[in-house]
Amino acid sequence: MTDLRYLRTNLIDGFSQEVVQKLHFAIVGCGAVGNEVVKNLTLLGVGKLDVFDFDTIEIHNLTKSVLFRESDVGRKKAEVVAERAMELDPNVSVRAFIGDFWEKMSLDMLKGYNAVISSVDNFEARIRLNRLCALFSKDLVNTGIDSRNASIEVYPFSRNKECACYQCNLPNSVYAEISKRYSCGWLRNIAAQDKVIPTTPITASIAGAFAASMAIRLQNYDYEKSQQILIDSRTGISIQLSLDVDEDCGGCSNRSASILHVKSSPDIDSRIFKLPRTFNKNIQITSSEPILTEFRCVNCTPDQKDVTIVFQNADSFTSTFSICKKCGQISRDIIIKDKFTISELLRKYKGFRFPCKYISTEINGTKLIIEMERDNEH
Repeated sequence: MTDLRYLRTNLIDGFSQEVVQKLHFAIVGCGAVGNEVVKNLTLLGVGKLDVFDFDTIEIHNLTKSVLFRESDVGRKKAEVVAERAMELDPNVSVRAFIGDFWEKMSLDMLKGYNAVISSVDNFEARIRLNRLCALFSKDLVNTGIDSRNASIEVYPFSRNKECACYQCNLPNSVYAEISKRYSCGWLRNIAAQDKVIPTTPITASIAGAFAASMAIRLQNYDYEKSQQILIDSRTGISIQLSLDVDEDCGGCSNRSASILHVKSSPDIDSRIFKLPRTFNKNIQITSSEPILTEFRCVNCTPDQKDVTIVFQNADSFTSTFSICKKCGQISRDIIIKDKFTISELLRKYKGFRFPCKYISTEINGTKLIIEMERDNEH
């Protein structure tokens, strides 16, 4: 019966069902495009899919999402997508991860995927996915849609470490838009509102079809350079572009270095920070996310040395944190940073835990990635 299910796809020249059934993809974002990507890969009989999304189904999602039903309103998108996909083909294993992929996708999981498909709707998530895939040479397919156009990009990191990354061609206006959502460096601005972009099931289905196709074709080494396809759903006009590398791109830094990935307790006084004195105490550690390290109120605490240590992920704070609870003024001097020396960590922050996904450093040309273990991993 299984052979009969895939009878027609087995007739496609150059298409191997046996190969497809061994593939394992991650799909980040289970909205309109994510629905289409999962639907297509499931109907093609891809072996394993991991789907990531933190969002809940709302009634307006039903006009664009083929796997959602009215009875699903209020349920988690990832959970419903996984259930419906396995109804389409029980031979496909689909796992749902409810939450932010940054927290739910371990680096070991990432290394096990044949490719990652991004169907998210914000630049911050795309940039983070790009960083991870570029760092670990994992192929990335990125999608974007509006009410008329579909954009699909492929980044063949696994076979070309010199290819352009997602950030290479981002205009400055994107970073300006991101910065509007934050104040004091990396505190979320609660007054900022995300711009809602209208979309349609037409552009979602186009993007989902091309993304699934590109993910499969990556396995046949059909891509050597990063490329983008732009499709106008009204006119049918499509443009294929070769994406160029930006020599000054921050997302491409250290991609040519060898990578050593280890795991460690996030405790700053754990063994990883007490390694032999072979490590220079002044070696620089970079955290994967900015950290709010300390603050003081310039009104209530005139002594600059009298600060309160926080050492928590900066993204967990909003702009209201700059208001002193004692004097009620916007007067807190807040320190946010992502670079530390080992001696600084042991001197100032001993007893704290690193509130980030991973930390990194470079030693003798090798980039050391230290993933912070979750409590449930012990």
